[in-house]
Amino acid sequence: MSLPTVPAGTGEHPIGMIVISANNLAASTAFYSKVFGWQVQSVSPELSGAVASGGPSITFRAGTPEGFQGMVPMICVANVQEALDRVVAAGGSVERAPWSVPMMGTIARFKDPAGTVYGLTSAFAPSMIPAIPIPFGDAPTPPNNSICSVEMHAGDLAVAARFFGDQFGWGTESSMPQYLTFDPGAGVAGVFQSHTPATRAVPYIYVANVSATLDAIDAAGGKRMGAPMPIPGRTTFGYFSDPSGTPMGLMGG
Repeated sequence: MSLPTVPAGTGEHPIGMIVISANNLAASTAFYSKVFGWQVQSVSPELSGAVASGGPSITFRAGTPEGFQGMVPMICVANVQEALDRVVAAGGSVERAPWSVPMMGTIARFKDPAGTVYGLTSAFAPSMIPAIPIPFGDAPTPPNNSICSVEMHAGDLAVAARFFGDQFGWGTESSMPQYLTFDPGAGVAGVFQSHTPATRAVPYIYVANVSATLDAIDAAGGKRMGAPMPIPGRTTFGYFSDPSGTPMGLMGG
């Protein structure tokens, strides 16, 4: 059993990078390297980059304020300031004005109409980012230990559909009560949820065995959040917090 067919987005504005809050930077990067095999490289005292077996690029960021969401998806745009101006005109707001990062181009962050934080980046060419369908049912299996989907809070799903459709060309389709599936047309797809504003952003890592991975997470300094949750014919979900307390998800067998 698969999700309802979601209209593919234009592919012009995929999620090119996932930024994970890691105030305990050393412990978090060692954890992901050990459990998921991510290759981690220090960039600065507050930043580390990671490469997984597939999926979007990953950055760990220390120094995040208390209460800041655990993950920020970075959306690819050609011109960050122009995209930010359009976002504000459409009902979003500036969370951090554009700034330049060596070898990473220009970056900015904004809040959507629901107050969830997203990023804008000019660092990635959308044409180089392949589509990664959500691994439900008979969808293609992504590389093991890669980020395969994201879940974002949106208080009003109809507003989210219009906002991300108009600003970034994402396709959307209602899936389950309080859920809206989205597909940018390239990169990872995901869902908006309207039920839990306290958890605004969760990335999902694909693993072959969710139960065994949760055991490995506990042994490596993370903490499982409940038992594995199988959905027959679709996938098995698991949830954990990493050594920095950032909430994360698992999908797989």
